[in-house]
Amino acid sequence: MRKINSSFQTEYISEEGQKLSNRDYFGYVEMDDYACYVLSDSLDEEEETNSAKLVVESMIRHFVEQPSMRKRTFKQLIKKAHQELKQQKGGRNLKATVLVVVTDYQKIRYCYVGNSRFYLLRNDRFLIQSKDQSLTQNLLEEENIVLDQVAQHEERNNLYSYLGDQGNPRPIVSKKISLENGDVFSIATRGVWERCEETEFLQIQKEAKEPSEILEKVEDVILDKQEEHKDTIDNYTLAVTFVQKVYESPKKKVSIKKILMVVLPLVLLLGGIGVGIYFYHRSVKNKEEKLVNYMESGETYLSYDNFKKASEEYEEAKKLAVDLKKGKEKEEIDQYLKLAEQVLLADESMNKEEYEKAQELYFIARTLSNEAGNVGMDYIEEQLNKTEGYLSVYDLLTLGEKKEETGNLKKAITYYKEAREKASSLYFKEGKEEALNKQIAAEEMLEKKEQKEEEQKAKEQEAEEEQKKQEEEEQKAQEEKEKQEEEEQRELEQQQKLNDQQNAIDLENKGNELLKEEEYESAITYYQTAKAIYIRLELADRADNLNEKISAAKAGQKAKEKKESAAAKAEASSTSDDEKESTKTSATTSTAKS
Repeated sequence: MRKINSSFQTEYISEEGQKLSNRDYFGYVEMDDYACYVLSDSLDEEEETNSAKLVVESMIRHFVEQPSMRKRTFKQLIKKAHQELKQQKGGRNLKATVLVVVTDYQKIRYCYVGNSRFYLLRNDRFLIQSKDQSLTQNLLEEENIVLDQVAQHEERNNLYSYLGDQGNPRPIVSKKISLENGDVFSIATRGVWERCEETEFLQIQKEAKEPSEILEKVEDVILDKQEEHKDTIDNYTLAVTFVQKVYESPKKKVSIKKILMVVLPLVLLLGGIGVGIYFYHRSVKNKEEKLVNYMESGETYLSYDNFKKASEEYEEAKKLAVDLKKGKEKEEIDQYLKLAEQVLLADESMNKEEYEKAQELYFIARTLSNEAGNVGMDYIEEQLNKTEGYLSVYDLLTLGEKKEETGNLKKAITYYKEAREKASSLYFKEGKEEALNKQIAAEEMLEKKEQKEEEQKAKEQEAEEEQKKQEEEEQKAQEEKEKQEEEEQRELEQQQKLNDQQNAIDLENKGNELLKEEEYESAITYYQTAKAIYIRLELADRADNLNEKISAAKAGQKAKEKKESAAAKAEASSTSDDEKESTKTSATTSTAKS
């Protein structure tokens, strides 16, 4: 009975701070051979369901059913709690961190997902401190920030692993740690470690004689800093266990010599049958111990991603499980063995540069790892990322080749450069060399093509300039011809104008002659014809001078017509008198005859 022969004193505080409700949760169970302590911190804001409480109750419930300190047990507990969060109805998106500690009252082992912390203190110093699964922790490990900045760093709650995530959580499982009388182990949510620095916590522990003293003083520190910084206190939970007495096994190793001294009289008494039974049981016991050793060794190799050695260890374990008719152990061994063999097959394809096949095999391995509590998951994900990267390099090379076939060398070079850069970032030597060779070849082809195009362009430009020169000469000749023709036309028009002017002058002179001869109508006709020519030739003065002559001709014509009219009247009167005299003479003659 380990529990009653050891002394572990546990006390805890869990408060809502200045939040509306406490969404931290702590629970523990102390059994005859094991004790289990579970702490969870809700990351969501769901009011109806406390995700932290759900996680703690799930893990304690399943632990009580199958208590163990094996790594597989921890991972199974994490997996089941994660699944229960994911299976909640009502569209909830529950998320939480978790930290579980198990002890057999001699040794201790812890496992966590997120940023709740575990501390083991011995001789007034930190022997063990867990590391957060956060961006801040990564920055600290990369020496981009110092330790003092962690508690208040803005990325301290930016977690890359937690329960309820869309993917699978990545639990960190510690090795078994032997306990000593006087050890103190504590587990705390971020509401504690953000406000109580490790140096303060260590000093409080040095002065404390009971767990309750640590709890009270840590709470005082949290409240004091709230008043100092004037900010809101988050939920805070702290559990402290004093290991006052570690369990010591009453069993003592018995040497073979002592066994023989005890057994010898019985052997002599019972004969060979008794000896045979003894050695049979001893053989079975040895095989069982070897089975456990092989299984633990295989599990260790898996944790170090040494799948070849893990496969060898599990092969030996499987033989022993079959020999001992351990069905449950055989089933477990087969699960890990399949995983190790699957990864080895994928690695083999990877080494043969069969990346698509390797990717398919790693996908299967990832499924097997998920079923086995995410053992080797980091390595498998890393290899999947590599295969994806390698395949993307070849995809870029293929795109470059297609562009090269269509004559688009610039685009092909762009793809080859991208493939080379990607291969370089992946440390993919073969892909980088192939991409570089293709890039150099394409650049040489492009250079030759551009040189040829430049020569062709130069020839075309020369021909174009020659053509342009010829066209300019032809245009110049045409312009000179047109200019000459225009000059001739102008001379012709000028000559025509002079001829027309002379013609008008001749008409005007003819009119003058006719005016003198008193041929007024003809003079007017000549004057008007000459005037029309003057107007057409824009000789306004000459045209205006003819108006006077036309007026004079019209006046002369009028006078002439008047004179002629008077003469006609006179002649008519004379004729009438003659007719009257003739009539009178005729009458006288007629009378005489009578």
